[in-house]
Amino acid sequence: MSAGNSRRIVVAGLVAGLAIGAAVGATSLTGASSEGPRGARPVVLHVARVLADPGVDLELSAGLLCPRTDEEACEVASAVAHVLSDGSEGWTDVAGQADDNGYRFVVPGGLVVEDGISYWLEFGIEGGAAVRFPDGGAATPFRVVTTAGLPEVTWPGAFDFTSVRTSNGVVARLGYGDGEGQVGRVGGVSDEQPLGPSSFDVSPDGSIHVADWVHGRLLVLSPRGDYRRGVPLPLRRPVDVAVGAGSELAVTTLGLGATAFELGAEGRVIGRYRVENGVAERIALTPGGPHVWVGPAQWVPVRSRPGVGLPAPAQSRGLTSAVPGRDGGVALSQDLTRGRVALVWARPDGSRAGTVLRLPAGAHAGVDYFVRGVPDGGAVAAMGLWSEEGEAVALLRFGADGSLARADLIAPPSREMDAVASAIRFRAPDEVLAVYAEERGIRIDRFEVKAR
Repeated sequence: MSAGNSRRIVVAGLVAGLAIGAAVGATSLTGASSEGPRGARPVVLHVARVLADPGVDLELSAGLLCPRTDEEACEVASAVAHVLSDGSEGWTDVAGQADDNGYRFVVPGGLVVEDGISYWLEFGIEGGAAVRFPDGGAATPFRVVTTAGLPEVTWPGAFDFTSVRTSNGVVARLGYGDGEGQVGRVGGVSDEQPLGPSSFDVSPDGSIHVADWVHGRLLVLSPRGDYRRGVPLPLRRPVDVAVGAGSELAVTTLGLGATAFELGAEGRVIGRYRVENGVAERIALTPGGPHVWVGPAQWVPVRSRPGVGLPAPAQSRGLTSAVPGRDGGVALSQDLTRGRVALVWARPDGSRAGTVLRLPAGAHAGVDYFVRGVPDGGAVAAMGLWSEEGEAVALLRFGADGSLARADLIAPPSREMDAVASAIRFRAPDEVLAVYAEERGIRIDRFEVKAR
């Protein structure tokens, strides 16, 4: 096959508010591959689309990560997006076009009906079986809902990346070291990037769990930031951490070939599960057990019951675009065309709410930290914003009708966190916590996000 008809794609990261490769380290992306009945299989890296404008062309992108030892596994003969408009009876094939980063698929706006679409990707491999994504193909497609009926709001007043608000106080300071109430830090010599705590999460009672991976432990802090105890981690590697409704724990290593662990509140290992698909970066604890974020809008379950892991096909079949919070509510966001971001959340009565936020001129959406529905039917969100002039994190408070009740900028959090998206967390009822690296330790600030 000629070079013009065949592509050998090696993708080090896709942009979805943040560069996956930068977030987990490029080396994490070059030495692992999935295994199939014929040996090593390419890994599909895809920015899943779950929100779109009706009647507007929808662009999809994807690439294949090739196993280093078997580049022939990525000799792509064809690339197709299979699209099903709601209310139609058959799938429409949209051919992929090769570009420098992989493949792009442009779904015609006529297929993007108000009630939404479903889609899945298929790559024909020269001399081998086709690769489907998700694995289940037409049985487990990605689901895209549209912005039909959502209000559009704009950033209030003037916008300036240097106009960041001060915090409402410091919750905790943890010095660098190996003693109680201290966190580890490595690197920082010469041009080496220092790495500190890998993530933190907030428990239902407001206490804080900080992943001190350097010392293989979690530090548990009271809601006021006082050190309570240490909880052992099952390994010493950067991890993301999640705390469940009963203070049970889950952690996952990062990158390809990740391992997730389910832990009791005291650190006892309940289950160890291989993450079979994608690039792991976050973990969440749901009523159905741990789910791992393996790509934009892609969460996979990793076990069937405590201690029993799911095989790769079952993980892929269980893939979902969002996972419920501890209160059972689901929320998500996604950037759209023309400098806009769509946010959707569930109200306490189960009805859907949402809005389309028009970003200030020149600003782009960055890291999607969280969207969280709140008891009044509105939502709180934190998202990174960037432009050539600077960067910041937007803290947003929305009303139940989608109106923008508050918008502030805060300084970006620590970049020493390997689990980048877990450096900012929501704490009920109306606070956002953010971690910042200092010369002698880290501090956790709190920001109130009450409606003005």
